[in-house]
Amino acid sequence: MYPIINLRHYKMDLHWYLRALEEVVIRALWSTFALTGSRIDGLTGVWVGNQKVAAIGVRVSRWITYHGLALNVTTDLTPFTRIVPCGISDRPVGTLSKILNDSNSMQNVTIPRFKDCTETWDACTLLDVTHKSLLKEFSEVFHVDLVQKGVGEFKRISTLPES
Repeated sequence: MYPIINLRHYKMDLHWYLRALEEVVIRALWSTFALTGSRIDGLTGVWVGNQKVAAIGVRVSRWITYHGLALNVTTDLTPFTRIVPCGISDRPVGTLSKILNDSNSMQNVTIPRFKDCTETWDACTLLDVTHKSLLKEFSEVFHVDLVQKGVGEFKRISTLPES
């Protein structure tokens, strides 16, 4: 998710923006999959247990944001074995698909919207469900309404929150 936002209309505070993007992921994990995402003091990103599932990297020019967040949904983590992701050597990188399919994790997870589904998720379905959840939570955190125009195209239709 790579939102382009004018922070002048929210807060001109990059730490606030990073925490808000983390909040989008944390809410999506909980509302859709009943997974508890968390932050770690001094680090940017979102963890489920000790696994980093979301990385956040932003670029800002004149308070306009570029780049954003990457949530590992069905990512092949093989390349991560050859590097130290984000410079964090003592915490592994994880994927949502592996966490959901891990039999130990699934014993404690009830997926409210998908109670009738099996524990094995189809990759396309998981990506679609996660994408919709991230958009919903982004809309709530940033107080905007998104309306789908076409396949993969969204348009902001609401005004910015009152200051």
